[in-house]
Amino acid sequence: MPNEITVSKAEFALSLQEFGLDVLDYVPGRITPPVVIITAGTPYLEPSTLKRNYQLNLECICVAMTADNEQATEGLDKLVSDLLNALETLSYVEFISVASPYTLTANNAEYLAANVSVNLLITL
Repeated sequence: MPNEITVSKAEFALSLQEFGLDVLDYVPGRITPPVVIITAGTPYLEPSTLKRNYQLNLECICVAMTADNEQATEGLDKLVSDLLNALETLSYVEFISVASPYTLTANNAEYLAANVSVNLLITL
């Protein structure tokens, strides 16, 4: 039986997929952009104000498709914007920040990416 942390990440990914985003709640063996990959944030869990309630800190890695710099930048900006618009509708998710874009190396390729930090409120 999956635990609440795993279930919460999966439900979060499904909620984002309903907005047309390609989202994975794990790091895939092969990245196929554009995609949002949900990974653990730092710290992973923090206590909330009430018993058994926690903040699950996550990083949503937005990975743009391979293209020239201008197109990749535009694609990344659109992906981040689409993610932020989807987050606005999710009452259990707190948007924290978007980090500076960087080059993500995977699958012998380089992709433009940016991490979006969020907190999910969960009960264990």
